[in-house]
Amino acid sequence: MPYGSGMPPTRRGKHAAPAAPEPDARARLIAAGHRVLAERGYDATTVKEVAREAGVNQGLVHYYFGSKDALLLAVTQEASRQYMSELERLRAQTPVEQLAEVAFSWGEKLVKEAPESCRLRYELFALGLRNRELTPAVAQLLSQGDSEIARTVAHVRTGPGAAPAAEDAHYAVIIKACVDGLALHHQLDKHFDPLPVYALLRRIILASIEPPAPPRPPARKPRAQGRRATPSPRARKAPRTPRR
Repeated sequence: MPYGSGMPPTRRGKHAAPAAPEPDARARLIAAGHRVLAERGYDATTVKEVAREAGVNQGLVHYYFGSKDALLLAVTQEASRQYMSELERLRAQTPVEQLAEVAFSWGEKLVKEAPESCRLRYELFALGLRNRELTPAVAQLLSQGDSEIARTVAHVRTGPGAAPAAEDAHYAVIIKACVDGLALHHQLDKHFDPLPVYALLRRIILASIEPPAPPRPPARKPRAQGRRATPSPRARKAPRTPRR
C-alpha cells in the first residue's frame, strides 16, 4: 500500500490501534509533526515528541503512519495539498491577465515567510533518495505539484479551463526546480538572499509566457492624390499616321 494513502496499515502487537481512537487524531499528528519536524529537524525528532505535541497515544503514530519516514511524507503531502488548493483558488478568483503576476508574488511570499515548509520538503527529498520504499510516493508528490503549476501556466498562456500542453508542463518543471533551488540555497546559507534572484526569474518567466501579439495586417499603400499618374513612355501608344 502506498505511503500516505489515508488508510491505516494493519498492525499487531504493541502498535495496534486503541479500541476507539480519536477521530481527529491523524490530523492532529500531522499538524504536530509539522511543528516538531520544522523546529527540530528530521534526525532530532522522535515519534514520542510528536505524539506528546499532538496530545495522543504514541501508538497512534505507528498505527496511522508506520514509521517516522511516512509521518514526514504525510506532513509534506498536507503542505502540498494546501499549496495546490491555493493555486486552484487563485485561478478561479484572479483575472487571467493578472494571474501570472499574482501567482509569482504568492510564491515569493512562501519563500520568504515559510522556510520551515521548504526545509521539510528537502528533508523528504533526501529520504526519498535513501529509502527506496518511499521513493515512488515522493515522485508522485513532485508530479502532482508539476501538474497543478502546469494548469496555472496553461490558464495564462491559453485561457481559463485550457488543458495543459507539453510546453506548459515544461514551464512548470522549470519554475518548480528554480524555486526549490533558491529555497534550498537559502536553507544552507543564511547569508544568501533568494528574493532578488526570484524577482529576476519572475521577469524572465513572465516575459516568456506572455501570449504572442496578434499579427498586424499588411500596411496599405496610400492612394495617389491630385492628378492622375502619367503613364510611362513605354506605355504610351504611338500616334497613328493618317492615310492619304
